Amino acid sequence: MDKTNGKYSIPVKALMMLLPLVYLFLGYYFRNLLGNLSLRSCDPEYIYFMSGLTLSDGAIKLGHFDNPGTPLQVLMALLFRMIWFIRGARVPFLDDVFLNPDLYLAVTSLLITSLTAALIWYSGLKIWQYTRSSVYALLVQTAPFLPVIWYDLIGRVAPELMMPFPVMLLMVLLIKIYSEDKAPTNRQIIGFSLIVALGLSVKLTFLPIWVIPFLVIKGWKKKVKFVVFSFLFFFIIAFPVTLQIEFFWNWVKGLFLHSGQYGGGESNVIDFGSLRANLRELYNYERRFFLLFIGLIVVFAAHMALLRKKVENSLVWISLALIVAISAQLLMVGKHYAHRYFVPVLMLSPLTVIIIAEIIRKTIPGRITGYVIAVAALFTIGWNLRDHKHWLPIKTEAMQTDVANRIPTWHFVSLLDKQENYKIIASQNYGSPFIEYILTYSHVWANHRKRAEYAPVLDRLYPHTFNYFTWDNSLRSWAEKFDAGAIIGSGKKVYLYLELDKEDLYNRTLQKLSEESATPFTCNREFLYRNPATTEVIYQLHFSVDGAKTDEGASG
Repeated sequence: MDKTNGKYSIPVKALMMLLPLVYLFLGYYFRNLLGNLSLRSCDPEYIYFMSGLTLSDGAIKLGHFDNPGTPLQVLMALLFRMIWFIRGARVPFLDDVFLNPDLYLAVTSLLITSLTAALIWYSGLKIWQYTRSSVYALLVQTAPFLPVIWYDLIGRVAPELMMPFPVMLLMVLLIKIYSEDKAPTNRQIIGFSLIVALGLSVKLTFLPIWVIPFLVIKGWKKKVKFVVFSFLFFFIIAFPVTLQIEFFWNWVKGLFLHSGQYGGGESNVIDFGSLRANLRELYNYERRFFLLFIGLIVVFAAHMALLRKKVENSLVWISLALIVAISAQLLMVGKHYAHRYFVPVLMLSPLTVIIIAEIIRKTIPGRITGYVIAVAALFTIGWNLRDHKHWLPIKTEAMQTDVANRIPTWHFVSLLDKQENYKIIASQNYGSPFIEYILTYSHVWANHRKRAEYAPVLDRLYPHTFNYFTWDNSLRSWAEKFDAGAIIGSGKKVYLYLELDKEDLYNRTLQKLSEESATPFTCNREFLYRNPATTEVIYQLHFSVDGAKTDEGASG
């Protein structure tokens, strides 16, 4: 704050707006670049789509709560109702959401981007207020700018996009406590508990960060209070977990006792072979963070050795807490590897830089040291920008190419006649030109009661749809069973979509249809479309029984 009048000066406000505006631009840019999310991915977007929808439809017992992802689910539930109200749709709520799912997800993505930009601005102002350092404030604002992984997420709808909220609020509170050089108050302990509970309810990968406030808080009485309130707030915020706690506990236990992802794999706590390989891959992606981590350990050890009894307690405990938390996160990611699991501690990079700078400043006091630290911190920001310059065009080109390859099939599908003809979709891809495929995939993530309620609605909105899921050799539909006799009797056209132009896939699909049909049939196919980039192919099928064809003049 300004020392004379206690208000933020206009230059500070303007400077703190810079990175939020950049984040807004990037979020809106990637949202426009990605287009319809259903084309590229149903996981996690459409899993959370169904969770948010069922919650907005009055079901508090959700079908998906593993991550747990509750803040994202609640946000979507509230937003879906608001979107429907603003649209003034003349159809019921469920109909409008099922007819325009990509629209509802796009608005959700844009809102998350806008809220994150506001958080970045708020965090920058608060850090400047506590430290009077514009460099530190800008550093903290860079927390969500993770070039390698973030460009795979921004513009989409995923729980990791909610992670900046607990991480940045935690950094703000830690720096406030450090700047005041006082033990955390009861109010701040409650704040820590809320932040930790929020982080854990976003994703359990936040768990290692839980140790940071635990170590920073002084006195076992206060530590116990923090732990109790953390659990209490978690079970309030993550209420879907609370309602099905036994299932959730068994899932978490499986993660700990098995080496594979999602609680699968061999029954061992750690597979040291895969641990080394996973950490090696993570290092190749995040070398800059590993260098920061090593730097923190080195300067912390030097500080303790040189000053010994003159060390500053708050700085020591924050440093130690960071080292422990990062080490625990490395162990977690090495055990169950996915790059996105490392997001929580990656966002702690600004705090790591600030703590390194503060350790050096305390160890070697003086004005020159202050100047060197400021230059080094600015260099760190520039180092970050260089990574963005490297990864931004790479990620842009990859996504742009992927979307461009898929769009022609989507255009062809949109031109098919809409007379409620039959559609058979054979795919195990994450995206699809048919929204029916994506809705079938997400429908299974509703709870049992809502699945039964939504099936007839989806059957009415998207009738005569059959999905052949090749990974488990199942043929799925909303309600109608596949029967060639019923199709022949309807006189409607039948379109077959294959994710790959392979004869084996065509034969497997026809074999599955034959197994499911109560009426024996023969089938001829008529080529309609092939996408040379993706090798997707679409046929029109002509069924016949005892030689009676469904279409006059159909070609074989």
